[in-house]
Amino acid sequence: MSYETKTKTTSLKRELRNSFSTKWVTNSAVVAVAAFAAMMPAPEARAQDDEIHLTIWPGRYTPTRVMATAGGGTKSSAIQGIDPIIAAYEELHPNVTIEVIGQSINADTRRWMITQLTGGVAPDIMWYLGDWAVEDFRKKWLVPINEYLERPNHYIEAGQPGSERWRDLFFPQIEVWKAPNGELYVVLADQIQVGIYYNKDLFAKAGVDGVPKTWEEMMVAAEKINATGGAYGFAATGNNLHQLTWVSGWLTNFFYHPEIGKHDKDGDGVLDKVEMATAVKEGTYSYSDERNRARLEELKRFAGYWQPGALGTDMGAAVRLFVTGRAGMLIVGTWMLPTIREDENRDFDFGIFYLPVVDSATSELIPDGVLPTNKSAGYGSFQYAVTNSAVESGEVEAAIDFLMFATQPDQLNQMILEGGIALPGVHGAPPNPDLEDFKESVTLARAPYQEDDSMFDSVFAEKFLVVTSPYLSGDQSLDETVDRLNAEMDQAADRVLGN
Repeated sequence: MSYETKTKTTSLKRELRNSFSTKWVTNSAVVAVAAFAAMMPAPEARAQDDEIHLTIWPGRYTPTRVMATAGGGTKSSAIQGIDPIIAAYEELHPNVTIEVIGQSINADTRRWMITQLTGGVAPDIMWYLGDWAVEDFRKKWLVPINEYLERPNHYIEAGQPGSERWRDLFFPQIEVWKAPNGELYVVLADQIQVGIYYNKDLFAKAGVDGVPKTWEEMMVAAEKINATGGAYGFAATGNNLHQLTWVSGWLTNFFYHPEIGKHDKDGDGVLDKVEMATAVKEGTYSYSDERNRARLEELKRFAGYWQPGALGTDMGAAVRLFVTGRAGMLIVGTWMLPTIREDENRDFDFGIFYLPVVDSATSELIPDGVLPTNKSAGYGSFQYAVTNSAVESGEVEAAIDFLMFATQPDQLNQMILEGGIALPGVHGAPPNPDLEDFKESVTLARAPYQEDDSMFDSVFAEKFLVVTSPYLSGDQSLDETVDRLNAEMDQAADRVLGN
């Protein structure tokens, strides 16, 4: 790099830092980002001039050398996680050092992330849920990636997907979490999925013949398991949003299937946060609707097959109930497969089936023939965003370059296979043989309606759990539940629309 170019680049980096640290929302800042991206050489071109230091929080791909609780299973061997990819990148780019930040994924994760991002001390690259990114886009914490996705990925062999346009490397799920401004903020290179783990021995003992294909068949199976007297239909967790909103959202897609066209303003078949918030303010979507009331009643019916005290049970305890043979079914994701498979206390064979379709046998409000959809489209373990910290340090280009390198199928696949919790989300990566049971469901179309925790924002998600819990336990009427949810949803719609 010439002295003149280096001087211009340094000046622009300083100007960019000042611009973003004071007012990232201005058009001039966006122009500055584009100009900076166009001028900046790739990291290897800066090898003799600049030392680059990046930080990354890899989420579930955190190596055990950094955090003992990393990974998805109970294996005693060390988990390498993202370490081999970092080592390969640093070898190729001797001027780059990448530091891994250890932080567990738990109930406090979102709070930790907000604190880091608000204080401007977040890792340069961090694990990020796509719906959180959509919720946060006005806060300017994350770097929009549409422009980068249109660039060639120079690590991909010519003629292969991604070599001319990085976006072409990914499966369509990367497009799911588009913010109201049309931007994407998360690089999604793998896919997780939710399924129903079932105890084959308990199914046989209870006289359940085969895997349930419909919601009604699953409710019958739960009833038969409860009737054995030695186990419960479902091992459930009620002190977090997971199972409750997965099932609630699944029911929404069937009960509200006839209403898609009413709310789908852009005609893409998917109801995003803005469209749902608009429907709330226009009065066309309400918990007072007969469809939502019937859905809540069905959710309560489902909760009737949980173990006693489920509303105060965390996921770990629910998993323990299942692996010790005291529950017939457990609704959880691919990330729990290694734990369940390797648990030494499990003495039964288990299988996995996908959430079953809901039809008119459950409610006359539901038409027959509604197809199942991909429950977890847009979610993964390799779901990384570039943060305001990289903007402040002037290392956005370096962060993007590392993500381009990491999403090569041969680099990504070794990490996915070791983790055992996700399926590839890029073309050219072999499927994970351990997740054969989930292979079909991840290919299904995206669900038109998001779950209650993703339909608006995280504040509403917490309120949904608080409001529905006493209803599910029988301590609150349906009418009171509907009124409380409507009030919370109206406020959530205002927040989504920026009112």
